[in-house]
Amino acid sequence: MFDISQTDGEPLPDLDTEATGDAGDLVGQLTDASDELGVTVQIIPTDEWTHGEAKGICEQLSLVDMQPRVEIRDRDRENDADLARTLIHEYAHALLHFDVDDDTETERSKREVEAEAVAYVVGRYCGLDTSGSAFYLAVWESDDPEVVRERLGRISTSAQEVIDTLEARE
Repeated sequence: MFDISQTDGEPLPDLDTEATGDAGDLVGQLTDASDELGVTVQIIPTDEWTHGEAKGICEQLSLVDMQPRVEIRDRDRENDADLARTLIHEYAHALLHFDVDDDTETERSKREVEAEAVAYVVGRYCGLDTSGSAFYLAVWESDDPEVVRERLGRISTSAQEVIDTLEARE
């Protein structure tokens, strides 16, 4: 095993994980659906963002109000498709992981895979190209088949909840 600094060759390409496609008013529809999903949403301008390189976060509103709050960094994005994918990803965290206390690296990685899988499914359902995020699913290759089935069930349930909420608003 070698560290990348110990190798010669062309630089490795950056992974392009952004969703693409015509998002139409999907960001507005997702934002409008926040109350029905039990989540507070804020889209924060880049110059006010305080969470480093993260595109979005999901945390509790306050010590008193345990409702999930999702903040999405605007990044002055022209790419509404990726803004929508990020919002779906953070909704998935709110729906799947808001009450999870296990913060080990392994469990954090699994939660990221689950949230990205929900974003992949819902994004594709809404007509976005989310293929850039599909590589996250490779993380499952070493999981026990029963664990994978359980996680897929959770992902499907959360994806369906977001889709049903969007469809009810049409």
